[in-house]
Parts: sequence; C-alpha cells; structure tokens
Amino acid sequence: MKRNFLQDVIILSFLVTTTVFTACDNKPDDAKEAAEEINDESIDSRKGEKDAQFLVEAADINLMEVHMGRMAGSSATMSEVKEFGKKMETEHQKAFDELATLAAAKSITIPSAPSDAVMKDHQDLAEKTGYDFDRAFCDDMVDGHEKAIKKFEKAAEDCEDPEIKAWASNMLPNLRAHLDEAKLLKERVKDMK
Repeated sequence: MKRNFLQDVIILSFLVTTTVFTACDNKPDDAKEAAEEINDESIDSRKGEKDAQFLVEAADINLMEVHMGRMAGSSATMSEVKEFGKKMETEHQKAFDELATLAAAKSITIPSAPSDAVMKDHQDLAEKTGYDFDRAFCDDMVDGHEKAIKKFEKAAEDCEDPEIKAWASNMLPNLRAHLDEAKLLKERVKDMK
C-alpha cells in the first residue's frame, strides 16, 4: 500500500508530538531543579558543579527576596517595613540581574522563577495580615539573610572560578547590611498589636 504525502505528515507529526511530550514529562516542574538538572548534564568537573550549584542557589535567594520584598511593599502595615520591602525588591533584583549576566558568561543555567520552596514561603506569608504579616516578614528576612550570608561566605572561600568567587564576596556587605536592618525592624515590630 502506497502512502501519500498527507499520511506521511500525520505520522511525522505524531512522532514529534510523542517525543516532545515524553521529553517534557521527564523535566522537573521546579525552576531551581530544572536549572540544576541542565547544569548536571552540561558541566563536566566537580569544581564547575560546585560553582554552578552556588549560582543556582544564589539566584533562588535573590528571587525569594524580590518576591517577598514586593509583597511587603504592598501588604505591610508599618511604613518602615513597607520601605524595607521595596528596598529588598530593588536591591535583590539588581543582584539577580548581575548574577544572570555572570551565569550567562559562564554558560551556567540559573532559574528564572522562584523554586517551589520559595513559593510555599511566599504563600504562607501572603496568608498573614496586619502586624502578623510584618512580624512574619521580618522573621523571614532575618532568617533568610543569615542563611544567605553563610552560603555567600562559603562561596567566597570555596568557589573555583575567580569571578564567581569575587561576586559572592562583593555581595556580602549588602547582605550583612540587610540583616542588620531586618534585625532592627524585627525588634520594632515584635510588640506591635
């Protein structure tokens, strides 16, 4: 039996569609996990993997700060918390943009959207209102910046790539300043009713 052109196109379309859906089913939904998977497949050495892992984590940290800051800028009760939220959004967006440029230059894939864990924290915070929101935001900022500082200090010591190492080191003064400001706000908001 001889097939015509239309039958060939239908068969080819079916095969391409099946291949695309099968390939898509194997990719993680989480943007951070997807970036890690791409880097695992494309980076050969353990040294490169460690640097790539730091950039992926740093991207997720900055995306979290941008999202949480944006939310505080519009939802916080205290004006100081609103201003701090706007500052977090602006400064961490700038840091993310620098990081994206660095990652692209190093052929490292970073997430362009927050991880599922960040979005869960975002949702938990979004459920709070009034001073409960302000307290939870300040708690998250203190905790998040303490963890970020540890990661950036480790990267400033351990990363192999000198540009990645320098970027991590250069970010530390801002992260420490953010932590100090978050701690002051946490003290101011803790007794508000």
